[in-house]
Amino acid sequence: MTGHAGFEKSQDCVIRVTLRESGGQEILLHSKQAQIFGTAIRRCVTTRLQELGVEHATVEVFDFGCLDFVIRARLKTAVDRARRVGHE
Repeated sequence: MTGHAGFEKSQDCVIRVTLRESGGQEILLHSKQAQIFGTAIRRCVTTRLQELGVEHATVEVFDFGCLDFVIRARLKTAVDRARRVGHE
């Protein structure tokens, strides 16, 4: 079950979430600023996954200079879409 959200444009991000039955969380970050902001982005993703009740997922983040509220919104949408795919 995979869902995605976002756009490949400045100050945005694309997030792809694949929900799994086991294996914990895996966060794959693609960003020119990963060395500077990677820890903060990963922490934002991890916190939001906990809030959404997601324990097992692969999350791929393609960052184009977005702020944390954009990551949180895109991640929620991607998770909602992944959950919907599993129930159609």
